[in-house]
Amino acid sequence: MSKVTFPKVLAFAATLAYPLSKAGGSTYLNTFWRTFPVYFLLWVTYRCVLYPNLVSPLRHIPTVDGDSWWSRQSFRLWNEPRGIPQSDWVDKTAHKGLVRYRTIINTERILVAAPETLAEVLTTKTYHFQKPPVIVTALKGIAGDGILLAEGDEHKHQRRSLLPAFAYRHIKDLYGLMWDISSDAVTSLTEAVAAASESNQKSYVTNINAWASKATLDIIFVAGMGQSPDSVRNQDANYQNLRGIYKEVFNQGWQDTILFILRAWILPASLMPHVPLPRNKVLGKAAKSLRDVCRQLIRQKKRDLDAELVDKTEKDIVTVALSYGGFTEDELVEQLLTFMVAGHETTATALTWAVYVLSKNPDMQTRLRDEVRTNLRSPSSPNRTENLVSVIDNDMPYLNAICQEVLRYFSPVPITFREAVVDTSLGGVPIPAGTQIIICPRATNRDVALWGDDAGVFNPNRYLGQPKQTHVDPLDQDHGYDESAKKQTGVRSNYATLTFLHGARSCIGQSFSKSELAILVATLVGRFEFALADESLKNEANIKMRRAATNKPAGGMDVKITLVEGW
Repeated sequence: MSKVTFPKVLAFAATLAYPLSKAGGSTYLNTFWRTFPVYFLLWVTYRCVLYPNLVSPLRHIPTVDGDSWWSRQSFRLWNEPRGIPQSDWVDKTAHKGLVRYRTIINTERILVAAPETLAEVLTTKTYHFQKPPVIVTALKGIAGDGILLAEGDEHKHQRRSLLPAFAYRHIKDLYGLMWDISSDAVTSLTEAVAAASESNQKSYVTNINAWASKATLDIIFVAGMGQSPDSVRNQDANYQNLRGIYKEVFNQGWQDTILFILRAWILPASLMPHVPLPRNKVLGKAAKSLRDVCRQLIRQKKRDLDAELVDKTEKDIVTVALSYGGFTEDELVEQLLTFMVAGHETTATALTWAVYVLSKNPDMQTRLRDEVRTNLRSPSSPNRTENLVSVIDNDMPYLNAICQEVLRYFSPVPITFREAVVDTSLGGVPIPAGTQIIICPRATNRDVALWGDDAGVFNPNRYLGQPKQTHVDPLDQDHGYDESAKKQTGVRSNYATLTFLHGARSCIGQSFSKSELAILVATLVGRFEFALADESLKNEANIKMRRAATNKPAGGMDVKITLVEGW
């Protein structure tokens, strides 16, 4: 890609203005403001018109609107939910694993669109591709400078140190805690539904996304951070603080767009904290507060472990991470921030879509409720279901099919970005350093070439009758897959589902997230019947989406909730 950036153009104009002002007998500033627009126009013409069409080594890759010097399709990137344009382009562009498209300012993006090329980006050449600096700068304050953003040897070290805490053998010991917290949340919702019924309201209506966000944060706070369930039930100060901060942070507006533009094209990262926008100050304060809370919780947990006030065999993420070591206190704070943001926001999004799709498919909802009530004790029961892990993982195929299809069809993170940091290749095509690479779970998860003609249909039955998918320990994904063997036997590629990515950069917390989602869905559907408050939203095209990292409906998702007696 073009190496000439806006800061370089600005520096060139500022430098050249001095000798020109001396030669022309004008002031420095007057000369600068007269010449800079010329340099800027030349730069824009080269970068946005000449380079992508006549110079770029990527121009021979199959391209959306390939015959046009300016892609009209690029406007879809601003007007449609993230991942939808890319999904159409993968289906409609004849390609061999790579699709080139251009942004609204005609800069190039390479969409990785086949298992073989995905295997290169995610497994065999994973450290050739890193998150772009603008993404790292944007996420670091709130999401933590942890494993999500680490690269190279540092990422390898962090992943190796964290793996024990996220191994399935530890996650399964958290099922009971997840069930208890989910049961508390469902009990509170039951009380609200009952109160609405007593006041002669036809049905109780709530924003299920807000409920899901609170429920998943509750689970993270207890099962992830090792806090007592009573701290959630009693709404202690740290819990309340976290809830307030995340509610404020995730309520994005127009100032976030301005900050993104400044961060992406104008200002260096070192100057971003000084931008005088109220939203910038809010985010800076939130970042500090989150770190203060995490540090306090880590120190308290360490004191309790040293004084043997808690059992060192507890399986929450913080206790296991402290027991295995490998991190300083500051490093563990950053990891905890990453886990909280990535863990509770993405699972809350998946749960929102699970309730949505069940609300518009009452037959699926009824079938799932029957399976839940047959196999699991009520949240009101004084004793949990015996062998809870085995029952949920092995005896409830429809629950697991629903959850798998939700994660496929409604991938919580629809698109993710990489940048080539060295000259490399994909599918035999040379990829120069600096090339922007797009991995789009929304597109791959619904790719007709991988899933068949019903790829765009929500169909949990596709998972029934197949060999059971066991929980995957993240370590197992570090070694890649033999895609050629898959192709020869006709088995669907491991890269057909990118919800948690694959390889060394796969989501380390996927077993936690899948278990949490299954338990929350089971407790909700077992107790309630759901219907959409706005019937027009049965058509997904009518749902206005929020333009953010996660694939959430703008304004949430209102559903009508009715108590179903007998459980």
